Amino acid sequence: MPVTVKSKSKVFISTVLPGSCVLCKGSVSHHNNCLCNLCIANLPWLLNKCPRCSIPFAPNKLCPDCQKTPPVFRRCISAVEYKIGAVDKLIMNIKRNPFCPEIEELSRLLAHTIEQAYQGTCIPGIIIPVPLHWRKLMSRGFNQSSSIARIVASHFSHTKVHENLFIRPKHSSPQHLKTKKQRMLDMCNVFTMYIGHNKVQGDAQLTFSGKSVAIVDDVVTTGATVNALARTLLNSGAKYVDIWSIARTGWHNAS
Repeated sequence: MPVTVKSKSKVFISTVLPGSCVLCKGSVSHHNNCLCNLCIANLPWLLNKCPRCSIPFAPNKLCPDCQKTPPVFRRCISAVEYKIGAVDKLIMNIKRNPFCPEIEELSRLLAHTIEQAYQGTCIPGIIIPVPLHWRKLMSRGFNQSSSIARIVASHFSHTKVHENLFIRPKHSSPQHLKTKKQRMLDMCNVFTMYIGHNKVQGDAQLTFSGKSVAIVDDVVTTGATVNALARTLLNSGAKYVDIWSIARTGWHNAS
């Protein structure tokens, strides 16, 4: 990638005004945003996982759930395992502040994970951020999944983020208090495709027909939300749907 004025400015600023790591307060190199190289290396990277749903799984083979009832999406690609500590702190920050440097850092790490996962194969050209219900969007003021999607897309050519094509008209209670079965039931018909203010029918086929699509979210827990959106996309004509997320929860949160 050629050196741009922006990248040169970043090097200059980081040299004159070096930043500190948000986790250990150590020095941050100009290649990074808010994490030092040691803290990045110590993140719980998903090295052993189910190749379908990306849940941490030591044998690195299909997990029992995917063998019994596979999700409708083709594959899930996640960078790290969601754990209390460093990852939990970083994720909470990106949910609270749309301008925090953690969004840029974690999205960059996710883009690197995606690039490694698709070696020799085509990366989906359409990216869909998981939409929020309007109540949550109003209270939070932004959709962190949209921010992640835009940053990830900037790392790849021929990728485009399609925002506001889907809405989430059904408001549900906090999902982290529910079991996987309860989440799956809550997610039935939760997403509706819109373009502008007009509900889409035939145009959806033109938008996604025969194409590979990636859904972006910050954290995948049970997979109920992304599976529901993936089903909507497949019904709208998409050929394949993949999931991209910064973090994936383990078995303790997926039951």
